[in-house]
Amino acid sequence: MNVCRADLHVHTALSPCADAAMTPLVVVAWAVDEGLDMIAICDHNSAGNVAAAQRAAGDALCVLAGMEVTTAEEAHVVGLFPDAAAALAAAAEVAATLPPAGPDYAAHFGEQLLMDEDGREVGREGRALALASGFTVEEAVALVHRHGGLAVAAHVDRRGFGVVAQLGVFPHHAGFDAVEVSPHAAPGSDAWATAAAYGLPVLRGS
Repeated sequence: MNVCRADLHVHTALSPCADAAMTPLVVVAWAVDEGLDMIAICDHNSAGNVAAAQRAAGDALCVLAGMEVTTAEEAHVVGLFPDAAAALAAAAEVAATLPPAGPDYAAHFGEQLLMDEDGREVGREGRALALASGFTVEEAVALVHRHGGLAVAAHVDRRGFGVVAQLGVFPHHAGFDAVEVSPHAAPGSDAWATAAAYGLPVLRGS
């Protein structure tokens, strides 16, 4: 049986929660050192560093195009897209619902660094990626599907930013393709069993 080791929820320095040292180049090097075959770059409300990570990886690693949407309910929805162009198109729709990052934004939430494949800063995202978008959970799933992607309910076992924590119940009607649990939720754990009970494939994030 062929086994593919993957982490489908990876942030870069574009996400305000991430360290500035998490350049696409550094993230790719980490994944290769960890023996991963595939990662998905899923920055908050943006796909601006996906192409740089793909160029940095070359043939050493498969890098999928992703984005982690913060919905209007402050739940996280991961989108996994067929290519960087699709991810960027979806991200543009999300960005249109976000306010500008004001002068004190970085001090409160963190920097939002756009990088090239060599780890150099090429710009800063001007929208407030740390805030909730204008898309509801159901609308975020539809957005991902409209751009050819798969929608994953992120870290459903967490008290913060998971769809169950924010909505009170799992939204089966939304049309998710998979659910994700936190890294501590090993197969066989209560958290894994609860996630599996939703009847969808279960992923484990980093």
